[in-house]
Amino acid sequence: MTRADAAKLVAIIVTAYPNFDKFRDAQAVASTVDLWAAMFADDDARIVGLAVKKHIATNKWPPSVAELREIMLEIQRPELIAPDQAWAAVSDYMHTAGSWSGDHLDRALPPLVARAVEVIGYHNLYEMNRGAYGDSKPGMARVAFMQQYTAMYDREKARAMTPAEITATIDAIAGALPDKGQRLLAVREQDRRRKDREWDEITHLSFDSITMTARPALEG
Repeated sequence: MTRADAAKLVAIIVTAYPNFDKFRDAQAVASTVDLWAAMFADDDARIVGLAVKKHIATNKWPPSVAELREIMLEIQRPELIAPDQAWAAVSDYMHTAGSWSGDHLDRALPPLVARAVEVIGYHNLYEMNRGAYGDSKPGMARVAFMQQYTAMYDREKARAMTPAEITATIDAIAGALPDKGQRLLAVREQDRRRKDREWDEITHLSFDSITMTARPALEG
């Protein structure tokens, strides 16, 4: 988005909120244009414009940069599901899939939602949801999922809302420092994926073996 684009959008905001005292100062308006031009430099002006229109339609006060970037996130990252919607999707999935259908989470749920369920363990979550554990209480599954997913969602949301240039600079600085933590996290996740694939292969081979053994008897 160019500075000219920023100026047009700020002018819309000034018109939409005529009683906002700050906009009566020409220097304050010019500073807002400069800020928007910097913070939305890497973004499509049409998307920023949509965010401005939505904010005007739903809020009584002018938007901050963070508020606009949050609306832009909703537009551009529909797979990043809010925690309450994510739990509803997981609850619906458990209701229809049953106790042992956690091996295809990546195809059944949005990526971040599937990852949160995977970390908890689908079977563990399912048992909590149906109250199979002796000390479980109603709502334990929801609490466990929301604690896990909300933290993951907040991190991903903050990263996605940050302008690309700022994120790239932060990543470059972090990449130049000695780091074992993030790399180890990535290795652990890769190892889990590999183990899951191995387990899937063993499961399918066992199922095929049982089917092949049972077929002659059924045919006879």
